Amino acid sequence: MESVYDVVIIGGGVVGCSQLFTLTRLGYRCLLLEKEAHLVSMASSGNSGMLHTGFDAPLGSIEHASILRCQQQILPVLNSLGLPYSKIGATMVAWNNQQKEKLPEVLQKAKDATIEDIVELSMSQLYQMEPHLALGATGALWIPTEAVIDPWLTPIAFAHHAKSLGAKVLTSTMAQSCELDGQGIWKISTTRGVFQGRVVINSAGLYGDVVDKLAGVQKFRIKPRMGQYLIYGSETQSLINSSILPIPTEKTKGVIVFKSVYDNVIIGPTQEETEQRTIPVRLSQGVVNSLLNHGKVTVPSLQSHPVVHTYSGTRPATETKDYHVVPHTDRKWLTLGGIRSTGLSSCLGVADMVVGIMKNKFCLEPSNSPSMHIPKIDISFTNHRTAMLGSEEYTVTHPLTYTAKFDRKVWAGL
Repeated sequence: MESVYDVVIIGGGVVGCSQLFTLTRLGYRCLLLEKEAHLVSMASSGNSGMLHTGFDAPLGSIEHASILRCQQQILPVLNSLGLPYSKIGATMVAWNNQQKEKLPEVLQKAKDATIEDIVELSMSQLYQMEPHLALGATGALWIPTEAVIDPWLTPIAFAHHAKSLGAKVLTSTMAQSCELDGQGIWKISTTRGVFQGRVVINSAGLYGDVVDKLAGVQKFRIKPRMGQYLIYGSETQSLINSSILPIPTEKTKGVIVFKSVYDNVIIGPTQEETEQRTIPVRLSQGVVNSLLNHGKVTVPSLQSHPVVHTYSGTRPATETKDYHVVPHTDRKWLTLGGIRSTGLSSCLGVADMVVGIMKNKFCLEPSNSPSMHIPKIDISFTNHRTAMLGSEEYTVTHPLTYTAKFDRKVWAGL
């Protein structure tokens, strides 16, 4: 059995990796346990790569506060690490008068959320900005601070930097039981042995409720929600200049036509309730046809370009709309649950909240001195569908990164 870690993090998606990054820099001695063979393999391997501003997040929610906090710091962090991002902005488009009537409500909600730079566009302004957009729009809003990043490389770089500072990461390591001993130390029994920690952070995503149950603190249930996407080749990059958003509904942001940080145009996500927590391998033809039609009626020129890849993501939604950030103070167990489609947009904001909980709720001080400098990482992609970060090799698990760097064949299913 190893010595006692300050913090044991269960789950190696974007949320877990961002906790590892932030806490290790502050001097906490951290261990991250991931049950899959590679980091960023489950919910985080199927997100969009979009950095949302939080203009439509519920006011007063943990989600909204986390996104605002993350917005303040993530781009400087990406710059320091040498990671790609693009501030392409977003255009919310109404296609009928009923949708147009909702734009003032969206605009006011954004202002209430302290996002002041969203403006209403005239139709001439809209089509000047997006000349390939289908005709017939009735109204639009411009949201300039929306951005896109690499959804795989970002959390991988977070984990890599933490490892360079002494953090330990174990993959293929599934938590099987969690017991708090008489001295207040957690013993995490896994498929690779027993590990000890003063605090445990549950960031297990799609299995967050399962991991909470191991500690006897389950307060929520995961209700998986699937989103599916089409990816076009980078030759389509000139067809849109921003992310084209629909008018959101009470339940969903809707299907978006957007551009990845590598200039692939993408259509998605759908929103489908599912009982499966695994990631589907292939889209059904019905879903493909629906997404193709959305592209056709939004940006008609996409019809003349082939789809080069498809992918699905399963989000760890719950019975409530907000995140579950629950410190069990008497047990020093912290649940980070229900962090779904906006997890990438909020990750460093959630980490800030976690730091406050460590110090103010758990009264846990770091064992080591802080190391706040963030050096640029030397990054190169190999011929083996992996990436080298410094001297360490990581398997690419996200279809957006994979498609841009390795797989340029037209998808055979279309």
